[in-house]
Amino acid sequence: VMSSHDIEVGLGVKILAVIPRVKARSRKEIALASLSHSFGEMAEAFAGLRSVLDSTAYRDHTKVILVGSSLPEEGKTTTSCNLATACALNGQKTLLIDFDLRRPRVGGIFSMPAGYQGLLNYLAGGQGESPELVYASECKNLSIMASRSSGDARPADLVGGTKVAKLLAWARANFDRVVIDAPPLGLVSDALSLAGLADCVLVMARPATSRKRAVRHTIRRFQDVGVHAIAVVMNDVDHSKFAYHGYGPYYHYRKH
Repeated sequence: VMSSHDIEVGLGVKILAVIPRVKARSRKEIALASLSHSFGEMAEAFAGLRSVLDSTAYRDHTKVILVGSSLPEEGKTTTSCNLATACALNGQKTLLIDFDLRRPRVGGIFSMPAGYQGLLNYLAGGQGESPELVYASECKNLSIMASRSSGDARPADLVGGTKVAKLLAWARANFDRVVIDAPPLGLVSDALSLAGLADCVLVMARPATSRKRAVRHTIRRFQDVGVHAIAVVMNDVDHSKFAYHGYGPYYHYRKH
């Protein structure tokens, strides 16, 4: 993927945000950019994405947002964390859920409390109720529902169950916005089951890393299961090389 044209032509799917490339030592630094403002341009891009999602054109379809990708390393977790943070900083009571149960990352970014069992354990039969899975982050208004990997539980057997539907119904009723970090669709089908419980899907694409055919296939798979509110977020973009085809000024957000 080298341009907006590669994504938008033939799919009818918009690019809602372009996240700039930054030099960072770790995934955690990037994931916390909107909170730390260590990377101002990136924080502004996520504030802009939040503003677009809150606009009259989108807000009725963006309460529960699933962030997905075709393959790993396209930026879905860092985008989920930054988007959730941007919403929380805007005063929205926000819940970030790590549903990438095979390779959970959110708990390493927003540290889990001692003794926290996590989402996978709960879905696999653990005791407790949905509120007990939630813990406060260092960001005001942002709560986390994280997970720990386990060799015993089978996520594929759990994600499509009634327990997940009830959990997300509870989250919808108790938060202003819910952001779901879903596993890559090119590896497993969990994201398709989760997408049916979300209001919209943001598909990640990364220039010179993501393949046009893979991104288009991912978008079509979501469309095939009845998801129509789909948009793309371009991640790790070198503005000097990425071709916007006339969209350039739209993506340089002002502070909100």
